[in-house]
Formats: sequence, structure tokens, C-alpha cells
Amino acid sequence: MMLSKRILLIMTSLALTVTGCRQKEEVDLILKNAKIYTVNNSFSVVQGAAIRNGKFVAVASDATISARYTSDSVLDLKGKFVYPGFIDSHAHFMQYALSLAQVDLDEAESINSVLNKLLDFKKKHEGQWIVARNLAYTSSDDCVIPDNTILNRQFEDTPVFIWTKDYKTALVNDALLKAVGLKYKGNGYLTNDQARNVSKQLPEPTRDELAELIKRAERDCFNVGITSTTDFGATCSNLELIDSLHKAGILQIPVYAILEPSAENMARYISKMPVQTDKLKVVSVGVDIDGRLSQHNAVMLAPYTDLNVNGQLRVSPDSLKRLCKTAFDNGFQMCVGCVGDSAARLALETYARILPHKNNMRWRIENLHLITRRDMKYFSHFNVIPSVQPTQYELNKSFMTDNITRKLKKEVFAWKQMLGQNQGIVSGSNAPYGPLKPTEIMYAAMSQKKRKTHNKQSQKMTPTQTLKSLTIWAAYSQFDEQQKGSIEVGKWADFVVVGKNITTMYQPDLPQVEIEQTYLRGKRVK
Repeated sequence: MMLSKRILLIMTSLALTVTGCRQKEEVDLILKNAKIYTVNNSFSVVQGAAIRNGKFVAVASDATISARYTSDSVLDLKGKFVYPGFIDSHAHFMQYALSLAQVDLDEAESINSVLNKLLDFKKKHEGQWIVARNLAYTSSDDCVIPDNTILNRQFEDTPVFIWTKDYKTALVNDALLKAVGLKYKGNGYLTNDQARNVSKQLPEPTRDELAELIKRAERDCFNVGITSTTDFGATCSNLELIDSLHKAGILQIPVYAILEPSAENMARYISKMPVQTDKLKVVSVGVDIDGRLSQHNAVMLAPYTDLNVNGQLRVSPDSLKRLCKTAFDNGFQMCVGCVGDSAARLALETYARILPHKNNMRWRIENLHLITRRDMKYFSHFNVIPSVQPTQYELNKSFMTDNITRKLKKEVFAWKQMLGQNQGIVSGSNAPYGPLKPTEIMYAAMSQKKRKTHNKQSQKMTPTQTLKSLTIWAAYSQFDEQQKGSIEVGKWADFVVVGKNITTMYQPDLPQVEIEQTYLRGKRVK
């Protein structure tokens, strides 16, 4: 009798064990033995995760994941670091794609090497215009071209257009000026506004060529860990192409479109309420109302110290107000690019006249460089999101030393003060007009060495704040915080794998950090 009971107990135990195994949930991918920075509300770090149908179904310890889930695909990360996929909240995705068809002069070490690259392109693409980028512009470089004389001699009948490294100006030859009908007297270097206007007249690639460039741009994003991008200045035709590539399965990266407010775009999208598909969201309108600080085109409250000018608006106050009212009436987010403190005040005061107090419209100020203490209050009162490009600090540092007042130097790039208004700030690349790599952006945000504002507060962002500005805060600025931006149950499994801890490592080494693996919706894309 005792033996029978013992046998029965053993059989029951075995049955329960087998049943327990069978009750494990099947998933598509399991991550284990990792250091997963979830970027959730508590900023917790866990070991494992389970993914099914492109989303996280569990984020927990290895023991918990092992007890509850099983999969044919288990990724043992052996202590490596996992972070949410980076969200580039301010980029010009289509312009970046187009830049990939240009001659890259970044590694040219002399004027001869610049010419050789241009001549090599001419041989391979006979009859085409030559468009290049990354021309040196500082006197310390050996490959600075003083004027267009040498281009006129070498490319007498071929139009040549070359962006400088900072995209502040462009060098063109006489053949280019003739082709676009620009009456110009100078040494070949255009102002920023002239360069941008001329760039709109450059020959465009065919639809198939553009599709291939878009795919290359997507690959570049995945290689640096970007799993969502933005197209600031999006047009109808480009959005139609992106949408068709998404639907055909050719393009995977989600795109957040910030519409250029042209008549065609407004007629096509703005009157319809926000439009979105699985990977393309069109809920925003954007416009730049002033120019660059270093070109004296940012609109300032006080004149630049080297020139008695305050900059010039690109959009009139009345036009800006009408555009913002149209966006509000149709449920669209508004994104206004303003560099100077006067431009920022105009944009924020315009927002204040239209937005209700403490709304959820999430309107943004883009390219934010300068803002006075008086105007900081608008961010919290009207839930306005500051959007910055941290790498602009280094690019403008030398200019700020000599060309703006002492008072303004204490207000420029005041990231910590902006962050204190809403407990959120978003960082973007501004690609192709800035570096694409998120770890380079992180370093720039954390390296405002010894610079403090008038209240003696350091403006350096912490590693945690910087990571959030590229993940969960960026997702919030795009109405996507329930879908992405952190590693949590129910969100898309967008994440990157890195061999080093980017939140604690030696900061000057951050720009060199390589992303080892990138996953988009649970599928490896790098």
C-alpha cells in the first residue's frame, strides 16, 4: 500500500513537471545574460526579455524569463548592454538620403585631393552636374579653396556645387551660376540662404535612384542604432514614395514626417486631420523662421557685437500666427525652428496666443540655441517641448566667443534650464547638417565644459538625461511613448546591443563607440 502511494506521488510530480514545461509560452526571441537599460520610469536594469510578434511580452530577470518562456531563438549577450533603439527626433531624412549621391570630401587632405575626387566623379558620370559636400572651410585646413578660380578652370562646362562641412555656405563655379540663372558677383562662395535656394534647383534623381538612396540612408541609421527617424520639411511626393516603400516591404524604418507648409502639402494633408500608417506618421507641420547664428541670420534681441545687425526673419509674424492657427484648428502639432532669442520669443508668444494652458498638443521649438530667462516659462505653461541639436554647441563655440554679448553667452544652449521646465528635452542629429551618430550627440550634450549660466547652473546634461532625450522623451515628442522609447511590456522591440556601458564610460570615447547589433520590432537589422 505504501509503495503504491509513493509510485502515485512520483507519477503525479512527473505529470506536473511535464505540464509545467508545456505551459511555457512560445516566443520569437529571448534575450538573456544582458544588462538591459529599460529607460522606464524607475530606470531599472534587468537581465532578460521575451519578444513575440515584434513586441516585448516580458522584461525581467533571467530566472523569470526562463521559467515562463521558451524559444528556438535565444540570444545570450554575455553581459553586454542593451538600450532602447535611438529616436532621431530632428533630422532631414530625405535630404540625408540625397546627400549620399554627392561626392564626399570629408577625407580630402589637400586641394589636389579635392580636385581628384571631383574629376573622378566627372569621368564616371559624364554630363552630370557635380554636387559635393564636406568642403573644408577653416584656415587651419590644407584643402581650403579660397575662391572658384580653380573650379572654373577645371570644370569650365560642368556645373559644380559644393557644400562646406558645416552646411553654412557652398562654393560654386561660373557654369553652375549660369545654369541656375543667378546674378552674382563674388568669389564663388554663396551665403546660406543663396546656397539653400540654389540647392533646390539641383538636378533630382529618378524615382528608382531616390529609392535606392533612401535604402542607403536607412542602412546608415541602423548602423548607428537609430530605429526611428524624422523628416523635417517633408513634401507630398517624398512622403508618397516613403509610404510606397514601406508598403512594399522595401523600407522598414519608421518615419515621423514634419510637413513643409507649402500650398500643396497643406491642401493634401493639413485639412484631413492627422494621418498615419504603421510606419509613417504625418501629424506635424514645421517651419524655420530664422537662420544660423554663425551667419548672423539668427534673429536676436541685441545686435551681434561684430556687426550692428539683429538678423532677419524668414517668416513674418502674421504668417506664423496664421500657420499656427491652421495647425491648431486641424489637430496638428506645430514645430517652429528658431535659433535667436528674439525668434524664440516670437514663436513662444505666438504659441501662447493659440494654445490653451497645460494642453496635450506637444508643440515644439526646434534648433533651440538661445532663450532668455523671461521666456522659459512658456515651456511649462503651454507644455511646449524644447528640441535641441547638442553638436551645434561645438560648431558655434568659437563664434560665440567673439560675436555675441557677455549676457547672451550665459543664455545660449541652456539645456538644463529648459529641461527644468517640463522634465523633458529632445535631442536630434539635424542630419545631413549635423553628425548622424547618437553616441556623438550624447557626448556633445554631456560636454559643455565649465560653461555655466547666469544662475551658476552647469548646462551639461547627465548621461541618464541624454539617453532619455534620444529615447523616451523623443518618443513622447512624437506621440509614441506608448509604443517605443523604452524597453517595456507591450512596446515595440526596438533595441541596440553595445559592448560598453554608454551611461558610465569615459565620455570622450563615446563618439567612437560602435553599435554591435540593432533590432527593429524584434528583427535584427544590423
